[in-house]
Amino acid sequence: MATKTERANRPEAEVEALRKEVETLKKDILRLTETLGKIGEEKLKSSVDEVKEKIAAQIPDERLEELEALKNQGEEAIEAIRQQQKEHPVGTLLVAAGIGFLLGRVLGGKS
Repeated sequence: MATKTERANRPEAEVEALRKEVETLKKDILRLTETLGKIGEEKLKSSVDEVKEKIAAQIPDERLEELEALKNQGEEAIEAIRQQQKEHPVGTLLVAAGIGFLLGRVLGGKS
């Protein structure tokens, strides 16, 4: 027959065992969620790549070259703007503030 102390310790031991199981389940669920996220991300990337390939196959080579040239021009323009910002930061801020003010007036309607 179990003593009173042994009977009193049993529920505490069972509760502690349950806590450990819950913690293990939490960790397992977290790992499962991470794994599913990675699988979903890989499938999404794969699908995006397939769509890109299908679209590229439908666009004539001449158009692809034009698009590539436009992309390069855009990158050059962005780099020129960055360089301008480095050389003249105050002027860049004043121009941006002026454009913001004008857009606010135009889009804001009558005041």
